[in-house]
Amino acid sequence: MPTGRRKPDPDRILCARLSGTAVRLARAGGPIDEAVAELRALACGRGDLLAETAGVMAGAWTVRIGTGDHLLAAGLLVPAPTTTSPPAGSTSAASA
Repeated sequence: MPTGRRKPDPDRILCARLSGTAVRLARAGGPIDEAVAELRALACGRGDLLAETAGVMAGAWTVRIGTGDHLLAAGLLVPAPTTTSPPAGSTSAASA
């Protein structure tokens, strides 16, 4: 009997990991170059997902202006992209 649950999307999981890591790094207040390097390594060349996550983080900040965590996190994600397009066969390529 089908449960109606879909298989987890690896791109969405990676976006969630990038988002959580970026917020953690923004709150930690460490060196920016180390934070960017950590995010870049986590993204495994997926600059498209780094850019997407940065946009989501900046959008989240606009509704939570009381804290700067999300805006700082977006700022850490912006310099991190390593590619501009998703690899062939990714779910993001299918939706583009």
